[in-house]
Amino acid sequence: MPVLDLLKAGWIIVTFLLVFFWVPSRLFGRRSTSAYIIWVAGNFVRMLICVAASILFLTGIKVLGAITVVLFLVAALGISWLRNHSWQVRGVIGSVQDKTLKLVRRAESQALTKFVDADAEPKPISFHLPRFLQLNFWLALLENREVLIAAFVLVFVVSAALSWQIPIHQLRYEHVEQYGVLLRAREFALNLHTIGRPFVVPSALVTTSLISAVDLSQVTRYLSPLIGILLVLSLGLFVRICTRTGAGGIVAMYCLGAAALPPTSAPAEVATTLREKLLGLLDYTPSVTRPGPEFALGLILLLLGLSFLADWYRNGGRDSLIDVLCCLVLVSIVSQYLLVIFLVAGAAMLLGPWVGIIAVIVVCYGSAIFATVNSGVLPNDVFTVLPLVAGIAAGCFIAFVHSALAPLTGKRTDAVVLAVCLVVAAVWLRPHDLTAQFLEFESAAQQSRKISQSLPRQRWVVVAPVEQLPETFGFGGYEDLAGFVQKYQHQVNDPGFEFKDAPEDYLIYVEKVPFQMFASEPAMLSFATLTDSTYRNYRSPAGRASLESDAMQLCESYRASHSNVTIYYEDNELRIYRIHTPPKPPLALNRLDGRSLSFN
Repeated sequence: MPVLDLLKAGWIIVTFLLVFFWVPSRLFGRRSTSAYIIWVAGNFVRMLICVAASILFLTGIKVLGAITVVLFLVAALGISWLRNHSWQVRGVIGSVQDKTLKLVRRAESQALTKFVDADAEPKPISFHLPRFLQLNFWLALLENREVLIAAFVLVFVVSAALSWQIPIHQLRYEHVEQYGVLLRAREFALNLHTIGRPFVVPSALVTTSLISAVDLSQVTRYLSPLIGILLVLSLGLFVRICTRTGAGGIVAMYCLGAAALPPTSAPAEVATTLREKLLGLLDYTPSVTRPGPEFALGLILLLLGLSFLADWYRNGGRDSLIDVLCCLVLVSIVSQYLLVIFLVAGAAMLLGPWVGIIAVIVVCYGSAIFATVNSGVLPNDVFTVLPLVAGIAAGCFIAFVHSALAPLTGKRTDAVVLAVCLVVAAVWLRPHDLTAQFLEFESAAQQSRKISQSLPRQRWVVVAPVEQLPETFGFGGYEDLAGFVQKYQHQVNDPGFEFKDAPEDYLIYVEKVPFQMFASEPAMLSFATLTDSTYRNYRSPAGRASLESDAMQLCESYRASHSNVTIYYEDNELRIYRIHTPPKPPLALNRLDGRSLSFN
């Protein structure tokens, strides 16, 4: 139900915000030279690296669980509290006792006063509201910024609506990397200590899951679009800090978050000339080119690290350099390509924020041009970054226009620039729906969740495409459908055939209509892709159709000669066969008239 999904999504997001934004606000002190938003972003980065290190440590000693994670957070908050009280434990205990006695005495005196003078008017109860709930805080924030804040809220709402449109209505994931992130997070939750990528996002996912008591599949489903929203906000912050223009940051956010840069032309099947290849770089837009959760977090850390450098360039301070170092460590874990951009742009940022922006644009588009001319030399990450760089370029252009109009329009410059941008957006750059890259039918994801929740754990095996492995990992067994068909397709016709070491239940996913990621085979593929078994069996339309046909024939042949086969689920697209094997009773020794057997 959408209402229940919204409530669950809200609970997951609130838990994430509490862990990665509220808790670090208690751990790390407020800075005097930097802006408030820089302090918040720095706290997020520090908390992220602390969580990643803690998950690595806890899985290494095989004690990761909800209790240990909560104890870690409580211990961190306790240490922060003691630090604020100058590490005087006895003084803190005495202060708590004094405050407790004062509260008890005040309650007793109020009860006695009420008993003695019942007709007296009750005194109003006063309490101190947090700063962000005070009216004066919002009035000061809105002063002379009404247009900017209104535009920011509009862009944020549009971006959030586009990002969460698919996760709210569907269980299946919209990006291929979400399955890898989920599998890694499940490995962490089961204390399987494995070193490799992805690492940072799975650490955040398993922490949020353990604290919120929500399954990792749901946490991955709702936090992936939240990472996309944080990327949009980080882009706006980067452009705002470097150009000192709020309008430029808002336009950059709109270009990325609202997928507002449409393809320039219909992409050709195969670009043959150099001109066609270079023009094809303009077709990498947010509506069709989106990073996975781990790479998106790497982009966030890249933007935040450069923003911290720009803040240090203007205000100085040791805290900004610490935040830059944290971003550098995390970016090096996520992607080597992003690390190169960070090092080059960071060195240029020391000369000035505008120099750093130009370095980012030149390095990213230069790498994309080089990879286009020399096919297969650089990873695909060089093209995934292009929509972000296009947003940076658009924001810088608006910042230049803003500075040129400022002498003429004065305080109304923001309103004039944003009004023109609104007209352009309404006529040419309207928001576009994000293109999803589904890998399975929605019913397959629903049934995987149902099987994991309803059947006894570790007593069944799912025989399905690779997408069902992360969805069911930790609940039951998994066997690759292609390997299963290859192993048994010539044996099932025998009425006496039985599966060796079979679990209580085999749940075999067979697609009546083979799922297709794309309508036809790509025109050009690398040799590594063509020889990859996953692509050959599950991504290639012809290969998947052939596999599903063989799987259907195998199940029907076994069903014709065996009575322990039932249809667990069926619709117009998917059929799930259930092969039930009753557990064998343990062997018992027979007694012969109370005499023991002898082999002498």
